Amino acid sequence: MDGCKANNFVWIGKNKVAPLEAHEMEKLLGFPNDHTRGVGIKQRCKSLGNSFQVDTVAFHLSVLKDMFPNGIKVLSLFTGIGGAEVALHRLGIHLKIVVSVEISKANRRIFRGWWNQTQPETSRLIKRFDVQDFTNDKVEFWTRKLDGFDLVIGGSPCNNLAGKNRFHRDGLKGEHSALFFEYFRILDAVKSVMARMPVKKKEL
Repeated sequence: MDGCKANNFVWIGKNKVAPLEAHEMEKLLGFPNDHTRGVGIKQRCKSLGNSFQVDTVAFHLSVLKDMFPNGIKVLSLFTGIGGAEVALHRLGIHLKIVVSVEISKANRRIFRGWWNQTQPETSRLIKRFDVQDFTNDKVEFWTRKLDGFDLVIGGSPCNNLAGKNRFHRDGLKGEHSALFFEYFRILDAVKSVMARMPVKKKEL
């Protein structure tokens, strides 16, 4: 059983196991069919292994639908392959603007492919590549330029959530997991900037 967990094996018959295929992982995680198609099989599995279950994310974000009937502006940190954006889209929430911060070229390619297939021309995607280079000055620039964000959401910076190395982690001292601190830094920076921005009066 430990071997099955470490290698993502599933039972396919008596005394017979096999690794999950990429399309099976997509289905289990709630992504559209062929969401990750277009990159190598190993990269597909790695990207999916670092993702969360879309329907679970959608359940938690469902309260936003009534709050933002005209669409939402999102700062997406550690975007990965776009689980949060897929969840919002599935809920019928218009993605007015998404500032996506994702370091993996393969993940950016997967996410951009989904975006091009699903989002209307009224949606805008702004790509940034590394949270560590997303300084507080840059956070302030984009927050002011876009007149604030409605949602700051983050994926996981950890590598291979579902694979073998989950048994060899060092907590928040690990190379990847330490990047969680960048999420809180950026969130605090956004909150600080928005607290200093003038409040617009709503039209009656």
